[in-house]
Amino acid sequence: MKNYNRIYFSFLLLLPFVILAQDFKPETVLPKSLTKYKFGMSLDDFKKKNKLATDAQASTSFRTEYRQTKIGKDIKQVTYYFDAENNKPLYEMIIEFNDATGLDAHCSKKLGAPNDNEEWKWTTKEGYTFKAWRFGNSLVYALGLPSTEWGNEWNQ
Repeated sequence: MKNYNRIYFSFLLLLPFVILAQDFKPETVLPKSLTKYKFGMSLDDFKKKNKLATDAQASTSFRTEYRQTKIGKDIKQVTYYFDAENNKPLYEMIIEFNDATGLDAHCSKKLGAPNDNEEWKWTTKEGYTFKAWRFGNSLVYALGLPSTEWGNEWNQ
């Protein structure tokens, strides 16, 4: 009986964390102008939805890059990273804000305080790690999809 109580109370303590992890959706932290681009969507689907992004010609053997300017009043440019294989899913966005004020406002509104040192980290309902971090006037959002540059490192 004592073991059952211990298991029951452990379950009750862990339940909120499991529910939060399963309910996280990356689009909830994106600027409104970018929510139509879903992490994991294929490059072909992205190109159908986004006629303004152009091939950055900076692709590597493991990823393809697209860039877009004129996103909104606070955003200077967005760089989208797609895996070079496996249906070429979108796995990272680098959002360059016009200035630190716009970046700070977005982080305060959408992300809150960092929960992983100076970064943000969540687990999606599919079990993948999703992270965000700042550098300069930019904010990086990345999903650790299998076979992408972050997948093996983050999802162990």
